[in-house]
Amino acid sequence: MIAAAAAVVGAALLALTGSPAGGSTVVQVDRTWTCTSRVDLDLVKVTITRAVYGNRRLEDAVHLRPGCTGRIGRLQVVQYAADGVKVAGGVHDLTVDGGSIRCLAKAPGLHQDGIQVMGGTRITFRGLAVDCGRSRDRLINSNLFIKQAGKASDPPTDVVCDRCSLGGWAAHTVSVQTSVRSGITNSTLCLARFPQLTLAVGTRAQDPVVADNSIRQCGPGKIALDAGSRTIVYGDRLTLTGLFLAQAPGSPVTAEARPYGSRKFSAVAATSSGRTGRFRITLRPRIGQVVRLRSGAIGGPVFVARVRPHVLLTASGSRLVAKVFAARSYAGRRATLQQQSGSRWTTVRRVTLGRRSKAVVNARLHGKVRLFVPAAPGYAAGASAPLGLE
Repeated sequence: MIAAAAAVVGAALLALTGSPAGGSTVVQVDRTWTCTSRVDLDLVKVTITRAVYGNRRLEDAVHLRPGCTGRIGRLQVVQYAADGVKVAGGVHDLTVDGGSIRCLAKAPGLHQDGIQVMGGTRITFRGLAVDCGRSRDRLINSNLFIKQAGKASDPPTDVVCDRCSLGGWAAHTVSVQTSVRSGITNSTLCLARFPQLTLAVGTRAQDPVVADNSIRQCGPGKIALDAGSRTIVYGDRLTLTGLFLAQAPGSPVTAEARPYGSRKFSAVAATSSGRTGRFRITLRPRIGQVVRLRSGAIGGPVFVARVRPHVLLTASGSRLVAKVFAARSYAGRRATLQQQSGSRWTTVRRVTLGRRSKAVVNARLHGKVRLFVPAAPGYAAGASAPLGLE
């Protein structure tokens, strides 16, 4: 009985240690599995949780290092911290015959790849599902990244992922850079966060292998607006620019607006995303309005476009002539004539606008003056350009 129990415990410990040469199965948690010699394994299963955050030696799931060769029947990685698989120079004649790499989170500040190939020769990943992109996370580089790096003296050579499926939302789905006869074939690639980088092949990739792949829209993209002012002066245009992330180029983007006082949205402008996912759309709001962007069933940002009245102040002899332009009359509304004092504007007279939103003021002033108009229904506060008086 004691001997049998010891044998069971010993087998369990062997599975947990993940010695490349021992047993047909490796299962371990929160410790990097490292291969440095010949292997013939049916299963390698590694889970890295958030418990390892801050310990960089444990955050990657699998390291394939010099001397690693042979066969891994199935590779299963669940990753919450860093890279799924790192391949160094000196790995050779290795086949991984299936499995999955899923990255569900990452440690703060780290870049993340599903598979990062820095070196190695004659390595085949076959039928592997790699999904490390997430729409809400940044610094996710690629599901499959092939580029000579680290201590590798030679570029990755004959390293191929065949009949693989790669998820979306990484910056690149596949990136093939400094390498020889390496890449991906007969595989399905979901669109990357930046659509033009879904299958990125660099100029230093020699004879890249990228045949018979299909690129798909694997889920809804995301409409993102660039930062910028959402306030204009009456009569001006509001130009919006942004990115349609993880969405096929040429996808429509429509702006719908609900003007102040209205209960309904209506389409006011439309455009399409370009090759890089970027788009530009121009609005001509005549009054403040709520604007929302959408593409079919995909909802985008919602914001308030504010409109200031166009305020004009001119001098005619000793008189100042003020005029307010807006889609609604300002007749009967109050405004203030202000004079600049240092960096501040001080009120010198209150004015009531008359018919046609106009007022004439008799005033003998010197220096810079302006007319300030307070906010009104549908309009933000506005002011004329400073007018210099002698």
